Amino acid sequence: MWSQTIIPGEPRLLIVDGSGDVQGWEAEFCDRIWNVLARKGFRLVGEGPLRARNPEELAEHCRDQDSFNCMFLACHGKDTQSDVTVLAGYWEWLSQHQGPDPKLLAVCTWDDHDAETSESILESGDNIASLAVAPQSPLSPRAAGLFYMKFFTELGDHSSDSINGRMVWFSCSKARELLRRRRLPGQIGMRC
Repeated sequence: MWSQTIIPGEPRLLIVDGSGDVQGWEAEFCDRIWNVLARKGFRLVGEGPLRARNPEELAEHCRDQDSFNCMFLACHGKDTQSDVTVLAGYWEWLSQHQGPDPKLLAVCTWDDHDAETSESILESGDNIASLAVAPQSPLSPRAAGLFYMKFFTELGDHSSDSINGRMVWFSCSKARELLRRRRLPGQIGMRC
């Protein structure tokens, strides 16, 4: 049911805001997730979300592989008619970067969901994303925020010395249940 992949160490999360804040609310969305997880004691990398307008801005952080073992990438799924890179561009860049250690990649897109790229992320396992969580349908910002805050809270509470597929599955299941109870539509897939 889940892979034998083990990501060493307690979860250390790099939050990447790749949205460019083109609609004026996305940066606040990422800040809110950062603040909630920080209050809950989750180990976060940096002083706040990394604001990236293109994948090349991730290069410095990806060189320091030991600083994080989880990446949360919030970006637009489809063309935003601006100079901001969308999910396909980030995934193309990330999938070409193999790090020495396995990582968990959690991807968040909103109403402009890119089904093809999300499926590519969930089907691929031979790159930076050894374990992955990605949307399989459009998500409202509220649904996405609740899902990922619950997912990372559960992951942090139950993964003290390593992250494995079973814990990703458990955390994702708990977060999906929260959306179901709140009657918020949206499907999130996982590769664990």
